[in-house]
Amino acid sequence: MSLSLRQADPEDAEQIARIVREVSGGVADYLLRGASLLVSPERLLSSLIMETGNPFSHEHVLLLEGGSTLAGLLLAYPWDLHGVPDILHKLVPRKRLQTLEGLLQMADANSLYINTIWVAEPWRGTGAAAELLECSLLLAAEHGLSKVSLHVWADNTRAVRFYRRHGFEVVKHFNVPRQRLLPHDGGNYLMSRTVDADRSA
Repeated sequence: MSLSLRQADPEDAEQIARIVREVSGGVADYLLRGASLLVSPERLLSSLIMETGNPFSHEHVLLLEGGSTLAGLLLAYPWDLHGVPDILHKLVPRKRLQTLEGLLQMADANSLYINTIWVAEPWRGTGAAAELLECSLLLAAEHGLSKVSLHVWADNTRAVRFYRRHGFEVVKHFNVPRQRLLPHDGGNYLMSRTVDADRSA
């Protein structure tokens, strides 16, 4: 089945929030669990995605679809938008934000920052992830950015290998202590690659 790409809209927010939470490797739950007695982490994420003017907005999401089925997702935005939305500064304890400061605040300068890249199980191994990565390079060029950057957990060896194979290199390592909601060893990498000249032309 052929795949098509479309811009997300506010009605996609719940589905996007579920995926972003799943792909975050515990980050969403670590930050948002208990942040509100009335609203779940997924609902908080969903409200950010529905709005405009923040990095998680649907405006920054592309959806890859196979017919009516969601096959993949790319959430990416210019590096200078990367940071913690104001509402989270009010809801999330400062200590939690400090634990993940490198991941939450740092993107490689002059890059398109990939917050989330995800492919549904039936399309894994089909080249869909590489297609989304290619979209990010084209988006970077459209924005006049010379690089693409992202964070990945060091113990996610499959993802690290995939990004290295596609030209990404480790720019910085952040030590993140392992804990119940962040079950990772080895910390977190900021990885980056340049946009080829032919895409920038």
